[in-house]
Amino acid sequence: MRVDACISAADVTAERVLHKNCVVIDVFRATSVIVAAMGAGVARMIPVVNVEEAFAMRKSLAQRGHCTLIGGERNTVRVEGFDKGNSPESYTGADVKGVTVIFTTTNGTRAINNARAAHRIYIGAILNARAVAERVMADGRDVVLVCSGREGNYTLEDALCAGMIADLMQQAQPDLFMSDIARTMRDVYALYRHDLREGLKYCLHYNHIMDRGLQDDVTYCLQENISDTVPYVDELFNIVV
Repeated sequence: MRVDACISAADVTAERVLHKNCVVIDVFRATSVIVAAMGAGVARMIPVVNVEEAFAMRKSLAQRGHCTLIGGERNTVRVEGFDKGNSPESYTGADVKGVTVIFTTTNGTRAINNARAAHRIYIGAILNARAVAERVMADGRDVVLVCSGREGNYTLEDALCAGMIADLMQQAQPDLFMSDIARTMRDVYALYRHDLREGLKYCLHYNHIMDRGLQDDVTYCLQENISDTVPYVDELFNIVV
């Protein structure tokens, strides 16, 4: 079994993920939202790249009688006309149970769509890292840990999560093969495993999120292994559990 990693959504190619399982990670905040929402009873989430596509899909589903919400952000801000933004706790109430959520974000849903050629796409976050590691180890297929990053660039919070998952996988299989970048992410995680915020305090994306007044979201997203929910992308490109 081999473990590789991508540093951002822009780093994902069909050749790199073909026949492999992928774990898409966007700690701040898309995949944390997905884990929270699916754990709260959302029926499915549909990840789309464009805002226009999200509005068109909502209209189409509404015409067919589907109970649908639309959520996401651009540059950390909820899109005008959307029902919800990109804060995980806003997806944990009774209003999400049993509904379809059309979801688009700046980086996370782009990474999910870029990984379409994978055998299976799992959704990973710090919230469910242990459950994800156990699932992909049980599958036994080569894995690519896909960090969404920010606007094509590396972000440390996603790398820490990827490193956490890689570390948990290696605990289960000590001779696990890791690519250089996967091993580097694991090593960076090892430096800060006892205090993830210490590693993040000088990081651009972390401070961008904090400066936007999203401290509660950050606190939520940095909770370790509070969820056993492992969302995945099905054959129709719906996120389900």
